[in-house]
Amino acid sequence: MFFFTPRYLKHAQLLHKGVTRFINYKRDLLPAAKLDEIETLRRSLEDAMKTKNRERLKMLNEEINRVCEKAMPEAAPSEIADNVEVIFVAIVIALGIRAYIAQPFQIPTGSMQPTLNGITAEATAEDPSPGLVGWVSSFFSSTRHINVVSDHTGNLRGREPLTEHRFLIFMPYCKLHFQDGHTITIKSPKTQLLNELQLIEHLNAQPILTGRDTPDRRWGRDLPGGLPVKEGQLLARGVVHNGDHVLVDKVSYHFRTPTRGEVFVFTTKHIDRINVPPEQGSQHYIKRLAGLPGDLLDVQSPKLFINGKEAEEEGFKKVMQGTRNEPVNGYRGYGFAENVGGVINKINLHPEDYFAMGDNSYNSSDSRVWGTVPERNLVGPALWCYWPITSHWGRIR
Repeated sequence: MFFFTPRYLKHAQLLHKGVTRFINYKRDLLPAAKLDEIETLRRSLEDAMKTKNRERLKMLNEEINRVCEKAMPEAAPSEIADNVEVIFVAIVIALGIRAYIAQPFQIPTGSMQPTLNGITAEATAEDPSPGLVGWVSSFFSSTRHINVVSDHTGNLRGREPLTEHRFLIFMPYCKLHFQDGHTITIKSPKTQLLNELQLIEHLNAQPILTGRDTPDRRWGRDLPGGLPVKEGQLLARGVVHNGDHVLVDKVSYHFRTPTRGEVFVFTTKHIDRINVPPEQGSQHYIKRLAGLPGDLLDVQSPKLFINGKEAEEEGFKKVMQGTRNEPVNGYRGYGFAENVGGVINKINLHPEDYFAMGDNSYNSSDSRVWGTVPERNLVGPALWCYWPITSHWGRIR
């Protein structure tokens, strides 16, 4: 029995299994001479096992391992190849998690404030750059201090002089392009740079008005091309808060129905009154789920009534604790649709339709403006605010 087999014979049996497996796996790749040499060594191993020649088995163990290791030197894995393989597997796993389990999103606008912060900015008269302690605090709060002075004299290029880019998912930034190819990087998103940080005003330019029917900013501005810029000219100065980053649970809605009052994410596809440029495709919005199929909703500012009763869920109670003129903890109640260019204050939802509303009701373009959200658009509940490390960090309620 195997239990009473001497240890050196057990080791030899395992070596025999290993070399047999090596031959079977590599038979088509091994040179004929090497294959013959390894098979000859295997037969010698079998003979030594039969005669229980301990010294011969020890010698064959070393020789078989040496020959097999050198049989295919070109296929020996390198450290670089190992690292590339690990990175590739990690990427595949991450993409799978993102596609089917949880996906990160950045809050772009202020429609959910103060529950979740969007990207905001404020201009300052002086250089806002902090000291060392301030830099550490700014990192964890995802705050950027902007003080950009031109290091170049020339004219901006005529087409798209200002472009927006993104480093990882935390850091949107812009590049200012000159006709001679020179660029200046400004660590701010484009919308905030043009508006709150007043890049257009610093360049003494007339903005190009763009009628973008976007969720929380119905009128945009852009930078005209060909503008002259002088070295030493102030371009932007102020503070940018990059907004909250959240993880969205993409699994739950496959196993349960959406819950009234939770913060959820959905796509803009099939919502005709949300005009997204074709080149951008479908976008993702985040709001609070105010109405389920069959619900009757009625806004009586600052209250929200659902099916004839004042909304009872905790999320709604937070919003309704204040009024427009007397906010409580930043919440100002629910406003009428007319305040955001909408027409809906009272609605009875059809089957498979959901009603989305922002907590910042007086500045939220939501279902009151562009209608209901089809069931097929639902992505999942917002689960966790993971960045920045502020009072919003943690579970989203």
